[in-house]
Amino acid sequence: MTKEVMLAFEKYAERNTNLKGLDWQIEELCHQCFNVEYHHKVFHHYNFTVKIESPSSSDSRVALFFAEVKEIFGRKYYFCCPLEPNENGQCYACHNQGVDDLRHPATGGYDRGSLDIAFPFTFMD
Repeated sequence: MTKEVMLAFEKYAERNTNLKGLDWQIEELCHQCFNVEYHHKVFHHYNFTVKIESPSSSDSRVALFFAEVKEIFGRKYYFCCPLEPNENGQCYACHNQGVDDLRHPATGGYDRGSLDIAFPFTFMD
């Protein structure tokens, strides 16, 4: 699972010019939630921290990130973004499994799951 988080963050870092020239390392995998809503819709949500340092100074900071690894019909898709200190978007999939400590982006960009599906594969009335 740590490899999936690393790959999601690496894809984010490739697109983010603010991280160019900085050293970073994943510090801690804080929370995770694995979701299977249908046989063709599987996704995994993660919260993790990254230590970011400038090689030219001793300054460093630790940032909290969210990542989603989604598999649809055998193909994986990655989404990753930093979270603000009080940011916590809605996710029915994680909430329905009781994983309420896992934080999500308020702006979306990830699969929130279905309101009426609970783990494992039961519809809630």
